[in-house]
Amino acid sequence: MAKPDITRRDALTTMGLAVGWSLALGTEGLAQQRVDPDFLRMWEAAQAGRPARLASSGRIAPEDEPGTPLIVRGRLFDKTGATPVRGATIFAYQTDRTGVYHPPGATLWRLKGRARTDERGAFELRTIRPGAYPGRQIAAHIHVGVDGPPGQRQTLLDVLFEGDPRLSARERERSAREGRFANIRPVETTNGVESLSILFRLSGDFVF
Repeated sequence: MAKPDITRRDALTTMGLAVGWSLALGTEGLAQQRVDPDFLRMWEAAQAGRPARLASSGRIAPEDEPGTPLIVRGRLFDKTGATPVRGATIFAYQTDRTGVYHPPGATLWRLKGRARTDERGAFELRTIRPGAYPGRQIAAHIHVGVDGPPGQRQTLLDVLFEGDPRLSARERERSAREGRFANIRPVETTNGVESLSILFRLSGDFVF
Protein backbone atom coordinates (compact mmCIF):
# COMPACT_ATOMS: atom_id res chain seq x y z
CA MET A 1 0.00 0.00 0.00
CA ALA A 2 1.26 3.47 -0.83
CA LYS A 3 1.32 4.84 2.70
CA PRO A 4 2.97 8.23 2.02
CA ASP A 5 0.26 9.29 -0.43
CA ILE A 6 -2.59 8.12 1.80
CA THR A 7 -1.02 10.01 4.69
CA ARG A 8 -0.78 13.13 2.57
CA ARG A 9 -4.41 13.03 1.48
CA ASP A 10 -5.70 12.43 5.01
CA ALA A 11 -3.50 15.20 6.37
CA LEU A 12 -4.55 17.75 3.75
CA THR A 13 -8.19 17.00 4.40
CA THR A 14 -7.68 17.51 8.13
CA MET A 15 -5.69 20.71 7.66
CA GLY A 16 -8.06 22.13 5.09
CA LEU A 17 -5.27 22.50 2.54
CA ALA A 18 -3.59 25.03 4.81
CA VAL A 19 0.08 24.46 3.99
CA GLY A 20 1.14 27.55 2.02
CA TRP A 21 4.08 28.05 -0.30
CA SER A 22 5.16 30.00 -3.37
CA LEU A 23 7.60 29.54 -6.22
CA ALA A 24 10.04 31.86 -4.48
CA LEU A 25 10.59 29.21 -1.80
CA GLY A 26 12.19 26.73 -4.19
CA THR A 27 12.89 23.13 -3.13
CA GLU A 28 14.81 24.20 -0.03
CA GLY A 29 11.89 26.31 1.11
CA LEU A 30 9.46 23.46 0.48
CA ALA A 31 11.50 21.18 2.70
CA GLN A 32 11.10 23.68 5.53
CA GLN A 33 7.31 23.58 5.28
CA ARG A 34 5.09 20.96 6.88
CA VAL A 35 5.24 18.64 3.90
CA ASP A 36 5.50 14.88 4.21
CA PRO A 37 9.13 14.12 3.23
CA ASP A 38 8.18 11.03 1.23
CA PHE A 39 5.64 13.03 -0.76
CA LEU A 40 8.25 15.75 -1.34
CA ARG A 41 10.73 13.17 -2.61
CA MET A 42 8.19 11.71 -5.04
CA TRP A 43 7.14 15.15 -6.23
CA GLU A 44 10.77 16.15 -6.88
CA ALA A 45 11.33 12.93 -8.84
CA ALA A 46 8.24 13.66 -10.93
CA GLN A 47 9.52 17.17 -11.69
CA ALA A 48 12.83 15.77 -12.84
CA GLY A 49 10.99 13.81 -15.53
CA ARG A 50 8.92 16.75 -16.73
CA PRO A 51 8.78 17.00 -20.55
CA ALA A 52 10.23 20.09 -22.16
CA ARG A 53 7.08 20.70 -24.19
CA LEU A 54 3.46 20.00 -23.32
CA ALA A 55 0.20 19.97 -25.26
CA SER A 56 -3.34 20.50 -24.00
CA SER A 57 -3.87 16.72 -24.25
CA GLY A 58 -1.72 14.36 -22.21
CA ARG A 59 -1.67 10.95 -20.60
CA ILE A 60 -1.52 9.75 -17.00
CA ALA A 61 -1.64 6.01 -17.67
CA PRO A 62 0.00 4.52 -20.77
CA GLU A 63 -2.28 3.33 -23.53
CA ASP A 64 -1.69 -0.34 -22.68
CA GLU A 65 -2.34 0.09 -18.92
CA PRO A 66 -4.82 -2.55 -17.66
CA GLY A 67 -8.13 -1.09 -16.58
CA THR A 68 -11.15 0.79 -17.87
CA PRO A 69 -10.08 3.64 -20.20
CA LEU A 70 -10.98 7.07 -18.83
CA ILE A 71 -10.80 10.56 -20.32
CA VAL A 72 -10.75 13.55 -17.96
CA ARG A 73 -11.68 16.80 -19.67
CA GLY A 74 -11.06 19.87 -17.55
CA ARG A 75 -10.94 23.64 -17.59
CA LEU A 76 -9.00 25.88 -15.22
CA PHE A 77 -10.25 29.29 -14.07
CA ASP A 78 -8.80 32.03 -11.89
CA LYS A 79 -10.03 32.49 -8.33
CA THR A 80 -12.98 34.59 -9.51
CA GLY A 81 -14.24 31.57 -11.42
CA ALA A 82 -14.82 33.77 -14.48
CA THR A 83 -11.53 34.00 -16.36
CA PRO A 84 -9.89 30.93 -17.96
CA VAL A 85 -6.23 30.41 -17.09
CA ARG A 86 -4.12 29.89 -20.19
CA GLY A 87 -0.70 28.23 -20.25
CA ALA A 88 -0.93 26.55 -16.84
CA THR A 89 0.75 23.17 -16.39
CA ILE A 90 -1.62 20.58 -14.96
CA PHE A 91 0.04 17.71 -13.07
CA ALA A 92 -1.95 14.62 -12.06
CA TYR A 93 -1.21 11.25 -10.52
CA GLN A 94 -3.30 8.28 -9.41
CA THR A 95 -3.44 4.65 -8.39
CA ASP A 96 -3.72 1.78 -10.85
CA ARG A 97 -6.87 -0.31 -11.10
CA THR A 98 -5.88 -2.26 -7.96
CA GLY A 99 -5.59 0.91 -5.86
CA VAL A 100 -1.79 1.17 -5.52
CA TYR A 101 0.59 3.87 -6.68
CA HIS A 102 3.59 1.69 -7.42
CA PRO A 103 4.58 -2.01 -7.45
CA PRO A 104 6.20 -3.67 -4.42
CA GLY A 105 9.75 -2.47 -3.90
CA ALA A 106 9.23 0.80 -5.81
CA THR A 107 8.69 4.15 -4.12
CA LEU A 108 7.66 6.60 -6.85
CA TRP A 109 4.29 7.32 -8.44
CA ARG A 110 3.97 5.18 -11.53
CA LEU A 111 0.88 6.68 -13.17
CA LYS A 112 1.40 10.42 -13.58
CA GLY A 113 1.07 12.92 -16.37
CA ARG A 114 0.77 16.53 -17.46
CA ALA A 115 -1.03 18.80 -19.88
CA ARG A 116 -0.96 22.53 -20.55
CA THR A 117 -4.16 24.56 -20.60
CA ASP A 118 -5.12 26.15 -23.91
CA GLU A 119 -6.64 29.59 -24.53
CA ARG A 120 -9.92 28.39 -22.99
CA GLY A 121 -8.15 27.04 -19.93
CA ALA A 122 -9.00 23.57 -21.24
CA PHE A 123 -7.00 20.37 -21.03
CA GLU A 124 -7.52 16.63 -21.46
CA LEU A 125 -5.90 13.71 -19.67
CA ARG A 126 -6.26 10.11 -20.87
CA THR A 127 -5.84 7.40 -18.28
CA ILE A 128 -7.70 4.48 -16.68
CA ARG A 129 -10.28 4.48 -13.89
CA PRO A 130 -8.26 4.40 -10.63
CA GLY A 131 -8.91 1.81 -7.97
CA ALA A 132 -9.61 2.63 -4.32
CA TYR A 133 -6.94 2.04 -1.68
CA PRO A 134 -7.05 -1.62 -0.62
CA GLY A 135 -8.67 -2.07 2.77
CA ARG A 136 -9.50 1.62 3.17
CA GLN A 137 -12.86 3.40 3.07
CA ILE A 138 -11.49 6.18 0.89
CA ALA A 139 -13.14 6.93 -2.44
CA ALA A 140 -11.13 6.37 -5.61
CA HIS A 141 -9.68 9.62 -6.89
CA ILE A 142 -7.19 11.36 -9.14
CA HIS A 143 -4.88 13.95 -7.56
CA VAL A 144 -4.68 17.12 -9.65
CA GLY A 145 -2.47 20.17 -9.19
CA VAL A 146 -1.14 23.19 -11.05
CA ASP A 147 2.64 23.38 -11.55
CA GLY A 148 2.67 26.82 -13.18
CA PRO A 149 2.87 29.43 -14.53
CA PRO A 150 4.49 31.32 -11.62
CA GLY A 151 2.05 32.43 -8.98
CA GLN A 152 -0.42 29.67 -9.77
CA ARG A 153 1.22 26.60 -8.31
CA GLN A 154 -1.12 24.80 -5.95
CA THR A 155 -3.08 21.67 -5.15
CA LEU A 156 -6.55 21.48 -6.69
CA LEU A 157 -9.49 19.37 -5.55
CA ASP A 158 -9.22 15.65 -6.24
CA VAL A 159 -11.36 14.26 -9.04
CA LEU A 160 -13.97 11.98 -7.46
CA PHE A 161 -16.52 9.74 -9.15
CA GLU A 162 -20.27 9.94 -8.74
CA GLY A 163 -21.71 6.65 -7.51
CA ASP A 164 -18.59 5.56 -5.62
CA PRO A 165 -19.94 3.89 -2.44
CA ARG A 166 -16.89 5.07 -0.48
CA LEU A 167 -17.73 8.75 -0.88
CA SER A 168 -18.16 10.32 2.55
CA ALA A 169 -20.89 12.74 3.60
CA ARG A 170 -18.20 15.38 4.08
CA GLU A 171 -16.94 14.91 0.52
CA ARG A 172 -20.47 15.14 -0.85
CA GLU A 173 -21.21 18.30 1.13
CA ARG A 174 -17.97 19.95 0.07
CA SER A 175 -18.56 19.11 -3.58
CA ALA A 176 -22.11 20.48 -3.41
CA ARG A 177 -20.83 23.77 -1.94
CA GLU A 178 -18.54 24.21 -4.96
CA GLY A 179 -21.48 24.56 -7.33
CA ARG A 180 -20.32 24.29 -10.94
CA PHE A 181 -16.81 23.56 -9.63
CA ALA A 182 -18.02 20.41 -7.85
CA ASN A 183 -15.35 17.70 -7.84
CA ILE A 184 -17.65 14.66 -7.62
CA ARG A 185 -18.37 14.11 -11.30
CA PRO A 186 -20.80 11.96 -13.27
CA VAL A 187 -19.17 9.47 -15.61
CA GLU A 188 -20.38 8.66 -19.11
CA THR A 189 -19.43 5.51 -21.01
CA THR A 190 -19.13 5.31 -24.80
CA ASN A 191 -17.84 2.16 -26.53
CA GLY A 192 -16.19 0.99 -23.33
CA VAL A 193 -14.43 4.30 -22.65
CA GLU A 194 -15.45 6.34 -19.61
CA SER A 195 -15.27 10.14 -19.61
CA LEU A 196 -16.01 13.03 -17.31
CA SER A 197 -15.78 16.82 -17.39
CA ILE A 198 -14.67 18.98 -14.49
CA LEU A 199 -14.02 22.68 -13.83
CA PHE A 200 -11.22 23.79 -11.52
CA ARG A 201 -10.76 27.16 -9.85
CA LEU A 202 -7.57 28.57 -8.40
CA SER A 203 -8.07 29.42 -4.75
CA GLY A 204 -5.37 32.05 -4.49
CA ASP A 205 -3.72 29.98 -1.77
CA PHE A 206 -0.41 28.48 -2.83
CA VAL A 207 -0.70 25.05 -1.29
CA PHE A 208 1.50 22.03 -1.86
